[in-house]
Amino acid sequence: MRIRFSYILATALAAGVSYYMLTGRIIIGGEPETAPQPIAEAERADEAPPKVQVEPHEAVMRVASLAIRGRTEAENLVEVKAQTGGIVEKRPVHKGQEVEPDALLCVIERGAREAQLAQAKAKLAQAKVDIAAQEALASKGYAAKNQIPAMQAAVNAAEASVAEAELELKRTEVRAPIGGTLQDPIANVGDVVALGGTCATIIDADPMKMIGQVSEQEIAAVHKGQKANVTLITGESAEGTVTYIATSADAQTRTFRVEISVPNPQGTIRDGLTAVAQIPLGGKKAQLVSSSYLTLSDEGEVGVRTVEDGIVHFRPVEIVGDAPNGLWVSGLADEVDIITVGQEFVTEGGKVDAMAAQGAPMRPRQTAEIRP
Repeated sequence: MRIRFSYILATALAAGVSYYMLTGRIIIGGEPETAPQPIAEAERADEAPPKVQVEPHEAVMRVASLAIRGRTEAENLVEVKAQTGGIVEKRPVHKGQEVEPDALLCVIERGAREAQLAQAKAKLAQAKVDIAAQEALASKGYAAKNQIPAMQAAVNAAEASVAEAELELKRTEVRAPIGGTLQDPIANVGDVVALGGTCATIIDADPMKMIGQVSEQEIAAVHKGQKANVTLITGESAEGTVTYIATSADAQTRTFRVEISVPNPQGTIRDGLTAVAQIPLGGKKAQLVSSSYLTLSDEGEVGVRTVEDGIVHFRPVEIVGDAPNGLWVSGLADEVDIITVGQEFVTEGGKVDAMAAQGAPMRPRQTAEIRP
């Protein structure tokens, strides 16, 4: 049987490949050379520490403030009521006018009241004449003295009628109980004002109050005398002081009414404006981090993974506030390198190859944080 040359060539090639696979040696130009060993190199690659990106963080003093949203309200807003009824005869003031206390606001018709006063005075004069004549006759024995007490009572009653008529006449002049600016509602000449009707309205805008509601979770942080920065919807701002804190919560909203007194000597702050007051709550060291940096430990604690001397550590944190670009956390060292990329692929105590994170680190210049 003849052996074909192709069979011999195939057998030689198979033997050569097998020898290469078993020895890993390559003969180039007659000189043996050791070929790379893929399995060994893969094992060495597995032993190399993983790469992570870290960002340096430094604790800063964070000043928190409580934001109270509400509206402005004048310290004194009085609707001056008429204490008698009738037609308004005069109104010597106008809307927008500044008035002083006891200024005359309006005059109600006096005709009938003046007549009543004249009648009361006439009765008083007659009663005095009668008692004088009775006393004169009694002193001479021409009249009984026991009638004098009854006549004296008539004099007293007449005097009371005069006083009542004078008071009723005085009530026709409605005067300002406080100083301030006149505004609607205000009566016009010719209007019929009933007893208890409004003659004019006076607003005393200095000081102005800012009124807001504070939740039951935050009310313990508010105290009388605390300073507050009040910002109006118009863009104006002013400093105020907490002057009132409700002792009971609103039954519907479970919030407490808080009043902040704001000086308003120029009257630039108007009544009824939307406003936000910020009350500083003190400072505390904290660090601003992105929410993506947070992770959970095996026990379910919230924290971050840091790199210290090339070793990974899990550091639990407490979230103490939020900011437009991250979260404020406490519980970390003053200076720490936080893993920003790769924190989910490393374990506590493992070695890592740390490299600087891409982008600018989160080092806040503004450390004020507002609690709504």
